[in-house]
Amino acid sequence: MQVAAASETEFEDGRKKVMTELQTTKSVSGAKKQGKFFYLFLCQVLFLVSFPYLEQPGLSMVLFRLLGAGAFVSGVYAVSDKRAQWIAALALAVPAGVLNTMFAFRSDRRIAVPTLVFTILFLVFTLVSLLRAVVRSERVTHDTIYGAISVYLFMAITWGVAYLLLVTVQPDAIVLDAARHANHAMDWFDCVFYSFVTLTSLGYGDIVPMTAQARSLSILEAVSGTMYVAVLIARLVGVHASTKSQVNLEAISLNTNSERVKEQTI
Repeated sequence: MQVAAASETEFEDGRKKVMTELQTTKSVSGAKKQGKFFYLFLCQVLFLVSFPYLEQPGLSMVLFRLLGAGAFVSGVYAVSDKRAQWIAALALAVPAGVLNTMFAFRSDRRIAVPTLVFTILFLVFTLVSLLRAVVRSERVTHDTIYGAISVYLFMAITWGVAYLLLVTVQPDAIVLDAARHANHAMDWFDCVFYSFVTLTSLGYGDIVPMTAQARSLSILEAVSGTMYVAVLIARLVGVHASTKSQVNLEAISLNTNSERVKEQTI
């Protein structure tokens, strides 16, 4: 009986050690990027809050665009598992930053189109990198939730730049209500506002897509916003349930082994 009791005590100590090591391993793997999504989320909020006050041409516009580019490059760096991803993001960010700086001091349509094209490429690459990091997350933490929100905000900003490119090429593609916005043409602020309104399926009605291209983009954004929320919730719930099931299975396996050891020692 003393041998059985000693064996049982040793097995319980081993079980506790295994569970502790398992939890420590998961905590370390989940903490590698802990906080990075949160900081990116704060940068995006600062970006959205500040741009109505920094949209004036000149140095303020340069600072605003550099702030946005720096925040998004930092986001890619935070979720990039391979050096190639970081290099690719930098390769897209440099020409976008240079062209945005040139356009801030010289508003020329010949510069505007390539500027917006490179900006969209950079934003799409960053968006895909962030989305991949959130989807591949093995645990649902507070930082994962911040990452999911950041992806949603990133979608609206990216679509906003796409609308700005469309308006630059087709000035009448998206029009403002003349009664509410007399003598006012669509600008960056209006495009971002319209993008968020479309993504959330809110629709105030003061900005209307007129051309087939504008309506097509609006449909795609509205569908992507709805699908993202639905798929994201399903994914996060599935990851959370899978994590709990794995912990329960490991606990059952350890208990089964404990019972076998008891029977053998008795």
